[in-house]
Amino acid sequence: MSDDAAGESPTLTYPTILERFELGEMLGEGADMQVFAAMDRESGDAVVVKRAHPSLVSRGIHDDVERRVGLQAGLRMGDSGFKGLPRLIGLTDPDGFSEVFGDELGNAYSVLVEERAGGVPLIGSVADQVRGHPVGLPMNLFALHPSGAWLAKGFENPALTALRVIERCFEMGWLAGDLGPRNVFYAPDSGEATVIDLGNLRRSSPATARRAAFDLNDTMFEFFQFYATPNSAPESVDAFAAVSERRLSGSLERMAEGLARSYAGAVKAQGDAARGILERIGRRGYSEVGEFREDFGAYLSAVPTAEDGVWAEAAEGLRGDYWGRFLV
Repeated sequence: MSDDAAGESPTLTYPTILERFELGEMLGEGADMQVFAAMDRESGDAVVVKRAHPSLVSRGIHDDVERRVGLQAGLRMGDSGFKGLPRLIGLTDPDGFSEVFGDELGNAYSVLVEERAGGVPLIGSVADQVRGHPVGLPMNLFALHPSGAWLAKGFENPALTALRVIERCFEMGWLAGDLGPRNVFYAPDSGEATVIDLGNLRRSSPATARRAAFDLNDTMFEFFQFYATPNSAPESVDAFAAVSERRLSGSLERMAEGLARSYAGAVKAQGDAARGILERIGRRGYSEVGEFREDFGAYLSAVPTAEDGVWAEAAEGLRGDYWGRFLV
């Protein structure tokens, strides 16, 4: 998180007790956070409970996580314009929570409770990927390589939900980074996508003698890396489960040029659309998210569809055991 974001966490007044919620299994774990399934005893609704990772709390180095979570909660409270996010139920005051989680960490921290998102993550966790699970299946099926039959259902590409969240944050003066497919859940039956985390929030900053500028174009480049690919549609069922993530580094102009070159083998309309977006990003030509959204929509329209039969066979994989733990 940037220094700009670090000092702006709101004062929140939610109670520290969590007896209302019955804690269940741990759903996920990253370097910064743990996420648990839980049930609201009052309503019976499925919720998630999030806390800073115990390894950080026990060493007293969780302040950045606390500020990030507090900032995100503060932006979401009372803002009906935030579509595509799960409903925020509450953020507690700091406490030890030993009676909830069964551990003594020696430092206080806050706990976030929100509605549990339906659907499956577009890409499963890194740990599950290492274990050999088919974590890339939803991303390939619904975001990168949909079939013609699927597009005929009229469902929106889930990447556009993430883009709307980025746009809302931008309207509030923030650049939302890291809103990648691991942070987006998708429900195939309804076509509804949900962003489960606001990512890293930063302010725009001009170029100085010591650092490059950071603005909307940096965020749009990251988004395009996440949700666009020069790769052709998978031709086998197993290939639909693969993950192909691309994270370039260097100056924005050079990264944009490098990514544009990778579209040399794409079909002409797709390649032209991608190169047009990346050329504009490289010269920092986007000043509004709506401008990017228009160009990205043209790119999506130019992407060749996957073969219906192979796509449908691959989609059957979502009925497998791995995906059964999600609220599909």
